[in-house]
Amino acid sequence: MTGLAVQRLIPDPGRITEGRITWKGIDLLTLPESRMRKIRGGEIGTVWQEPSSVMNPAIKVGRQIAEVVKVHTGVSAREARRKAVELLDHVRIPDGANRYHAYPGELSGGMLQRVVIAAAIACRPDLLIADEATTALDASVQRQVLELISELQSEIGMAILFVTHNLALVAEMADQVAVMRRGRIVESGAVLDLFENPTGGYTRELLEASPNLLAG
Repeated sequence: MTGLAVQRLIPDPGRITEGRITWKGIDLLTLPESRMRKIRGGEIGTVWQEPSSVMNPAIKVGRQIAEVVKVHTGVSAREARRKAVELLDHVRIPDGANRYHAYPGELSGGMLQRVVIAAAIACRPDLLIADEATTALDASVQRQVLELISELQSEIGMAILFVTHNLALVAEMADQVAVMRRGRIVESGAVLDLFENPTGGYTRELLEASPNLLAG
């Protein structure tokens, strides 16, 4: 819900009743929807937990990426298609030119998640929201996707907001962590400091229920 709130995508009947969402010095809650549509997918990209839930099964994956490029950059359809193939290659999908014509149902879960990542980084966003982005993948594919996201972060220079219940992933990937309970942040700080010296009872319970993530 936090990731959805940042993009003003909380589904009905939910709504934001108070507070501010500050992005580059601007409160996103004050912007018209037309401006928010430019920010979503342009300045802020998102990788969701279930790629199949965000991809249209009746439209080729390359065309769906190309549409993101065209909407946010205003390039021609031909240039958007060229960029989409380039993005498929960039996220290490073999033979991107041919995979452009594949439908979502023809790709594996790991491959489809790479397509979603390609669409999310199409406009080189400043922020990537990764909402349980690897939970549905097996361990080996999960590792490949995490390595890909890390490499793209270094290349593009984007910040990443990981939403996850996986403390091992937090220990490996994050610099700062916020522990949430019932929709509220109960503790936050640098990962190493928080894991070694948690001050909140809920955080201690989470760590006690997990392996010693910082051993070795």
